[in-house]
Amino acid sequence: MLLAVEGTAMWIERFLLAAGAGVLAACAPDIPPAMSAPLAAESRVQPVSIDVCGETVRYDTVPQRAVTHDVNITEMFLYLGLGDRLVGYSGIRGNKNIAPQYREQLAGVPELSRQGMNIEAIVGAGADFVFAGWSYGFREGEVTPAALREFGIQSYILTESCVRKVARTRVSLEDTFNDMLNLGRIFRIEPHAQALVEQQRAELQAVTDALKGIESRPKVFVYDGGTDNFTTSGRFGIPNAMIEAAGGRNIFDDIPSNWPRGNWEDVVERNPEWIVIIDYDHPGPQGKIDFLRSKPELSEVEAIRRGSFVVLTYAEATPGPGNVARVRTLAQAFHPGRVQ
Repeated sequence: MLLAVEGTAMWIERFLLAAGAGVLAACAPDIPPAMSAPLAAESRVQPVSIDVCGETVRYDTVPQRAVTHDVNITEMFLYLGLGDRLVGYSGIRGNKNIAPQYREQLAGVPELSRQGMNIEAIVGAGADFVFAGWSYGFREGEVTPAALREFGIQSYILTESCVRKVARTRVSLEDTFNDMLNLGRIFRIEPHAQALVEQQRAELQAVTDALKGIESRPKVFVYDGGTDNFTTSGRFGIPNAMIEAAGGRNIFDDIPSNWPRGNWEDVVERNPEWIVIIDYDHPGPQGKIDFLRSKPELSEVEAIRRGSFVVLTYAEATPGPGNVARVRTLAQAFHPGRVQ
């Protein structure tokens, strides 16, 4: 088989050399015990085909040994009750804290890498499935779905991240629901996944119903971080979809990207009424608020003058099971008294 991406041959050679020398056996995390579900029965399931970033991907068997990357993706996997299939995770570091309700499930799972994905560690963990996204672990020339296939490892790509590979017109919370349903099909727990998604859809509908007839939508600036320039949410970021559902309007919804760079002159000109602070990297939320307040050119921005800030964790501001709950939080801030 031709190698799908440049550099995969080097990985294979390096892995085989390491395996022959016993290096991987010495440094890879311990592999958890085998799954209690009988593998023979699992192997007799009907194949499922799923659209993944515009391509049809076929999953012939139920994955038994999964690896996830990034905190939001890991939370989605655990939310679906798939913790017993998890043999490793990566990309959860610093203030990317896993939500309290998932900590017990994750406690005994090996951490394969604190930052980027590591293909040797994934192979060493005996993984047969990886759930990640473009710029959520997957990067060309590094770890990609094609590179994983060379090791017989299947994968699933976070839908929101597909904008980096295929044209999109918009991103919505249905993308996250779609990921949950697709994982339900891949792991053959579709009724369970469907029930969870329907519950979230109902919670989201309750918020949007409460906002029917609103007369205005406040302008909202998403501040992820940065000083000279900054990272914000564009049209294809989940915060944009959350703000829309909460009855607001993202001031950078005209940028066709998910997490683009912005400039302070545009913030001043567009004059947001609310600022959503993403608790990601350093400084923390209060440090970011203090920085914004310290900038003389922002002193007349309405959100700064009024102290109108809402803080979201990184996991809540990226596709995951916490999105709907924080839509309610945003709606309560933007439209007090409309949403309970």
